[in-house]
Amino acid sequence: MDGSEYMVNVLSRFRMVDFPNLLKSWDILSERQLQSVDFTRNTKKDLIVQLAALCKKNGVTLTQVADLEIIYNCRYPQKRRWGTYQMFNSNGVEEATLFDFEVFRKKFKKNLKMLIRNIMVNIIEHGDAVWIRIAWGKRHSPPNQQRASFAVYYPQTPYVFMANLAAQFRMYVSQALVVATEHDMLKELDLRGHCLYSLRDIAFKRFNPALSVHHRKPLQQLNSSQDSAQDERIFVEHLREKEEAKRLTTAAFGEGSLPTLEVVHYRLQTAFRDERNTEILSDRNKPFRCVAKFSSPNVLESLRALPELGIADVPISTMFSSIPEKGKNYFKITDKRTAGHNASAP
Repeated sequence: MDGSEYMVNVLSRFRMVDFPNLLKSWDILSERQLQSVDFTRNTKKDLIVQLAALCKKNGVTLTQVADLEIIYNCRYPQKRRWGTYQMFNSNGVEEATLFDFEVFRKKFKKNLKMLIRNIMVNIIEHGDAVWIRIAWGKRHSPPNQQRASFAVYYPQTPYVFMANLAAQFRMYVSQALVVATEHDMLKELDLRGHCLYSLRDIAFKRFNPALSVHHRKPLQQLNSSQDSAQDERIFVEHLREKEEAKRLTTAAFGEGSLPTLEVVHYRLQTAFRDERNTEILSDRNKPFRCVAKFSSPNVLESLRALPELGIADVPISTMFSSIPEKGKNYFKITDKRTAGHNASAP
């Protein structure tokens, strides 16, 4: 893919309403050039042609177009599926150090290009994070701009979030990151999803249901707005049970908004048990395995709503309510006697 084709490919992802702000953030086209473009009357196709012509006139490079793609991903991080990684020091101590963006950028690029040469690396600061884009090439072919990997690093924290990173390149990125951030190792966590900022809040422990519980309003106050609007002639059956279900659900999840996770995944591995028929499958050495997957635009909000809808009993199992606290949404459940470091006892 040449520079012009790549630029058109990036511009075509924009929504019409996004063009003015994103192009202004890009800071490649002058204010006069942006004013010459009619963002309201042109069709998207005509608008892209006009913008591409202006970019070509300005001599826009492939590196600058890659920066524009990063800006697009900053605006729409939910378009990608992110994995969460945590960096560690061998002594177990996380030391606070001043972050210098230029030093980090140079160290990361230098170390990554020492490991693998035919790549294109772009790094920009956006908000409180550092965004990294890496296009990978082969021995006799240029970097593939359509299959770039992305990483989002939050300075002065041990966390980084990565998307579209093939397993064959993970070792290179890991080594470059730990060197640039002065850590010793990087480990993938069992926390993945499309909502980057929810993953960040869970990893940073910014969401704490206990805080919502301790500072929640009395149950009568929670229901006051609903009760005031309710017709006195309407009788609610099982009101006490519903109030108790709401109280227990609030105690488990809190009453504030919950992080957005699209999937919760449980992998069960256990031996067969039957107290009445001890001889059944007694000679089976291999454990039984199964997978339970819960999916929704927001799994945690859906789980919180189940008791009130009468679909689930209360209290909700801690296997669900403790997901933000445990900082993961992929679980492996095994017998205690065979449970590993990534396992939760049933």
